[in-house]
Amino acid sequence: LHVDMDCFYAACERLREPELVGEPVVVGMGYEEGETIGAVATASYEAREYGVESAQAISTALDRLPRKATADDDPEVDPAEAGHYRPVDMEFYQSVAADVKEILHDCADVVREVSIDEAYLDVTDRTAWDVAEGFARHVKGRIEREVGVPASVGVAPSMSAAKIASDHDKPDGLVVVGPGEVREFLAPLPISDLHGIGPVTAGELRERGIETI
Repeated sequence: LHVDMDCFYAACERLREPELVGEPVVVGMGYEEGETIGAVATASYEAREYGVESAQAISTALDRLPRKATADDDPEVDPAEAGHYRPVDMEFYQSVAADVKEILHDCADVVREVSIDEAYLDVTDRTAWDVAEGFARHVKGRIEREVGVPASVGVAPSMSAAKIASDHDKPDGLVVVGPGEVREFLAPLPISDLHGIGPVTAGELRERGIETI
C-alpha cells in the first residue's frame, strides 16, 4: 500500500478550524502585509482551482487567489473569490502525522515512512488480493475516524505501481492494481506519472516518441 495524505497541511488546518472545510486554503509564508517573499507549502484542491500550487511564489498565489482577510476590506475584490491563508505550523502537523503513522504501524508489519505525509506499507502477511480493497478501505477509514484527515491509498504488487495508483484518483481515492493488472494499468498513463520522471526527462523521452509508461 502507498498511503498519501491529501493536501496534508491544509487538512491539519481544517482540524483546528472546521469552518475551513470546502474553502480554498493556502498554507505558506510571506503573505502578511508588508511581506513580499515567501512560498506556498500546500494548497487545498479548492485553491488549486484558482491556479495556486505548492512551491509557488506567494506573490503569484495572492494574484490568483486574494487573501480573504484583506478582500473583505477591498471593494475591488469579491470575498467569495478569495482564500484563507495560514502560516506553516510544523510542530502541529508533525503531531497529527504521528497519530496517522501510529495507525499505519498498527496495520502493517513493515512501514517505510517517506515524508511527513506519505508512507509505504508491506501488508503481504496481513491480507490477500481478493480482500485487498477492503483492507485498504479499513486503513483509510481508521485514519479518517481516529485522526480526521483524508488519505488516498494505492494498492499494487510493487512500490512504484502503488505510488502511481494512490495518485490516480485523488483526493480521498482508493485504487487497487492486482498482480496481473499492472501492465494494463500503467501502459496508457503519461510518462510524467512515473515517479522519478521530471519535466526535463519527460521532455527528452517525448522527443524520442515515448509518451506513455
